[in-house]
Amino acid sequence: MSQSVGKFAQLLTEGVHRIRLREAKTIQVVQDELGYVLGRVGGSAVEYWRKGHIPPSTADIETLAREIVGRGGLERTWLEQFLSSCDYPYPLHLCEQLFPNSVSNGARRSQPGPAAPTSVEVWGSLQTNDSLSTPDFDAFVVGPPIIHPRHFFGRTYELKRIFGLWKRRPLQNVAIIGLKRSGKTSLLHYLKTVTTTPVAKLRPGQQTDWLHQPEQYRWVMVDFRDPRMYRRERLLRYLLLSLDIPVPEPCNLENFLDVVSLHLKNPTLILMDEISSALAAPELDLPFWGSLRSLATSLTGGKLAFLLTAHESPALLAQEQGKPSPFFNIFGHTFTLGPFTEKEARELIASSPRRFDPEDVEWILAQSECWPCRLQALVHARLNALEFGERGDTWKQEGLRQMPPY
Repeated sequence: MSQSVGKFAQLLTEGVHRIRLREAKTIQVVQDELGYVLGRVGGSAVEYWRKGHIPPSTADIETLAREIVGRGGLERTWLEQFLSSCDYPYPLHLCEQLFPNSVSNGARRSQPGPAAPTSVEVWGSLQTNDSLSTPDFDAFVVGPPIIHPRHFFGRTYELKRIFGLWKRRPLQNVAIIGLKRSGKTSLLHYLKTVTTTPVAKLRPGQQTDWLHQPEQYRWVMVDFRDPRMYRRERLLRYLLLSLDIPVPEPCNLENFLDVVSLHLKNPTLILMDEISSALAAPELDLPFWGSLRSLATSLTGGKLAFLLTAHESPALLAQEQGKPSPFFNIFGHTFTLGPFTEKEARELIASSPRRFDPEDVEWILAQSECWPCRLQALVHARLNALEFGERGDTWKQEGLRQMPPY
């Protein structure tokens, strides 16, 4: 079957718009989130494909299909056309996975198709909850931040208090301090997504009712590891587009303040990851930070708040960079991320699709000291060994080799 570039672009655009409507986000935000799932920085690849290009990787096509069907509520007919338009080599297999009980093109199957694999089928596990382990998601994540809420564990203390600061006006500003790989970015993603994630996509018992009317909240995540965010005008445009606020011309600080003050109606949280990188950017100067302070304190009626992450106090970092802005004095609530509690660590280990021996659990707790990234590395090594039928303690050596130092 030959490729149909125009058809693929049309269907991809339809999928992006369906997600936009369901999640009340801008096109740019949806594209950025899809790009992030694909392992890219920003949504430029998705935008490029929407203009009449087909991803060269079947893995990218499959990831796009899964994300759009899951988030956009697309039907099987859309998926079949989407896969056909880009010559995806295994369309029936993927359709049967995502729509196990549906009928293709209005024709009844002569035999029942295979149900979507459960965690038992995938891992040979005693656990049967599909929301914990599905073929397209690993049970444990080693290295990158946790994006999907069902994979996030711990931080109960921080979650209670941070969401408590955002339940009513004025929304209050928060700083999260932590060592590298202590889970700062993962916590930001979780705060942003958990309150509007369908229960079916979470683990049993995960709390979602942190906020009253969570669908009214607007969220913007700024990753200052992305060098594009170092340019003032580009950052201002990104913020406005993410909030569905008209972008003025020229998009300078004065006009930015005008349009945000005029158009911001919903409670809004701007999450800024790795503020130290932003402070090193020449264009993000004292007037820039002062403008953000004005927005949070006097121009938006308490509807806007910021959350920053850093490896030490943002005010101290600002001093060191020669940018001692009063903006960094509005963060009256600071949380320092340390190891998990033992209860949280045991909960993460217990989520394994395969049961670990008690001796292995105790060894993992002792070696990891309950740091989340260390836990992920060790439980991943143990699970892999069990899946491949490996005996002995080789998995311990592999886990220790992968475990980041502190």
